[in-house]
Amino acid sequence: MAAVAALLERRPAILALRKALPRADWPLFTARSPSHLATLIQHHCFDAIIIGHDAARGPVLDALRRDFPAIPLVLYVPARSDDADLLRRMHRERVAALAIEGMDEPVLPRFLARHGLTGRRLADLMPLAEQLDLTDELQREVWRLIIIDAPYRLETQWLADQFELRRETLSRRFAAGGAPSLKRAIDAARLAAVAQLLGNPGYRVEDAARLLGFSSISLLQQTARRTLGVSAREVATLEVGKIAEALVAGRGRGWA
Repeated sequence: MAAVAALLERRPAILALRKALPRADWPLFTARSPSHLATLIQHHCFDAIIIGHDAARGPVLDALRRDFPAIPLVLYVPARSDDADLLRRMHRERVAALAIEGMDEPVLPRFLARHGLTGRRLADLMPLAEQLDLTDELQREVWRLIIIDAPYRLETQWLADQFELRRETLSRRFAAGGAPSLKRAIDAARLAAVAQLLGNPGYRVEDAARLLGFSSISLLQQTARRTLGVSAREVATLEVGKIAEALVAGRGRGWA
């Protein structure tokens, strides 16, 4: 599930946001203050951050763009006639989307699916299915679920349960026809999520390991070396698309 953080000054806006985002799909963490938001960001992996009028006008936006520029921001505000300066600042600071309170709630899930980190991973990695010989419908559906859940609960048993298959059966069917092994595919998607996190100066390698469920920094380092041939810190210098290219290029070296 793609979690979302929100810092909103108006309680009606918080209530409207909770109603607009189904909890099963978009767990929402509401911050009481800028410092609380900073704490939440260090303890959870967020797909996007939603901020209100005050946060967008003050130093909160500056701090988020400085420390966490790779986490998409959505501005959620009431419609006002005197917000031209705010809209110009939104464009200058690369805020991903604008949602108008009282109007855009029905499309907020679509906003987040398009602009969030999960949507970006899907856009980068899902087209690789054909290049990785994931031609069967089951293979493609498994690959899609791996990409979506990369930062969360990626265990082979959990994946097998989603398709009502035994773990061994799922692994065998996914790797059929020259496709990568299930473990390699999971490692690739998790490293793509690592790259997304480490695109933020506010996160260190140890933060990425903790937030993405690696048991240790050492395991993250080993996974990066084995899958991409680089250190975890070097993964941070690669865009997700570049990771995808490296995986396709190196598929013949130990992918089966």
